[in-house]
Amino acid sequence: MNSISKAAVFSLFFSLVLFWSCKEEDVKPTPDGQVQEINAFIWQGMSEMYLWNDLMPQDIDAKSEFDPKQYFDKLLYKPTDRWSFITDDYDGLINSLKGIETSFGDNFKLFLTTSGSNDVVGIVKYVIPNSPADLAGIKRGDKFFKVDGIKLTTANYQELLYDRSSYTLTLGEFDAQGNISPVEDKNLTAIELAENPILIHKTFDVNGQKIAYLSYNQFIQEYSDSLVSAFQQFKQDGVTDMVLDLRYNPGGSINNAILLSSMIAPAAVVENKNIYARMVWNDHVTEYIIQEEGENSDNLVSTFVIPQVNLDLNRIYILISRNSASASELVINCLKPYMDVVLVGSENTTGKYVGSITIHDENANNGWAMQPIVLKSANADGFTDFVDGFYPDFIVADDFNADLGTLEEDMLAKSVELITGVSLTDPARVASSTLPKNLQPVFDQRFASRQNMYLDFP
Repeated sequence: MNSISKAAVFSLFFSLVLFWSCKEEDVKPTPDGQVQEINAFIWQGMSEMYLWNDLMPQDIDAKSEFDPKQYFDKLLYKPTDRWSFITDDYDGLINSLKGIETSFGDNFKLFLTTSGSNDVVGIVKYVIPNSPADLAGIKRGDKFFKVDGIKLTTANYQELLYDRSSYTLTLGEFDAQGNISPVEDKNLTAIELAENPILIHKTFDVNGQKIAYLSYNQFIQEYSDSLVSAFQQFKQDGVTDMVLDLRYNPGGSINNAILLSSMIAPAAVVENKNIYARMVWNDHVTEYIIQEEGENSDNLVSTFVIPQVNLDLNRIYILISRNSASASELVINCLKPYMDVVLVGSENTTGKYVGSITIHDENANNGWAMQPIVLKSANADGFTDFVDGFYPDFIVADDFNADLGTLEEDMLAKSVELITGVSLTDPARVASSTLPKNLQPVFDQRFASRQNMYLDFP
């Protein structure tokens, strides 16, 4: 969507908020009156805006539900909707969407040590610069298996790793049999971090070919100026090819995704403001938008924007994993009609083709807010509903055995090889990986909740 001001949709939501604030007299006073008001807010917001509002159960009485989170959960269209959520911490939600969180700065992935085992090990994917983890010397590829001296298992890892202000990680190494032994302890205290989603940006010169590399870990509107600056440097460097690393990017701002795509795509596509995406809402919202803004509203059809800099590429290499979701998949899907999108990665992406908005009753004196799915996206060719995500054209394991943004890192090395024809993959380095082959990824609900593609309201 091109416009930051989503006038029609915002007007619709504003009207429903006023509707509920003006009908407080309809809520019967009870000891749990505030809960009933919250539930009423939930029902009205979901019945108006939820993408699958026609499939919500009609036999649940909001006035008999005493837990707003459970009530919200009962309204969801499952198993299709794996992403809508509600929180009683509105400020925390808004900060999270801006990349601001209380964190140790150690972004990790969890594994079972063997199939069928209950033992869990974490492997650090990357560390936020100047974070507590960075200052403690933790780095990509570090492995930990104990927290505060307690061995991680499927039963306790959420309690030990999340919502903590401090902890001690026991780092370890695997032996040839796949057993992990302690190496050292790291004491960490969380701080409020504003994570710049641009982890790395640099230009490689390989056999005279200039190749841009960007490791981008979240689509955040507030960092758009930094994103433009990175592309201005690429342009100044004279790049002719690009590797876009979205393997750890769970999504974010639709506007930011459009900006990024507009700086990559062929110049003619951008200058003509070709269709970027079509947005499909529920029937009620669609009818409202058409009535207020017409069928060509940018709430229904978004186009490429004219950026300050454009690389005019005909091919883009994108690094992906199962962690690539939502707005990351939007970029992949919406660039495909206009250029050659080559995917290099360890596995298929998440398969999140839908987007959300933040709904908060600003007239109520509480911190409750919803992030429900309200639309699905389709590219200019009409392709959508990619429930299985996008599969890599070239499968390369993410073994954490080299630093990101180096030509020793396997996924980047493969992409550069495809661009230049020069093989950079060292078989000896691959063979020396210390990761056991039977590690099994753990489904981490905390990461799933970050998989988001949202509209940018003022």
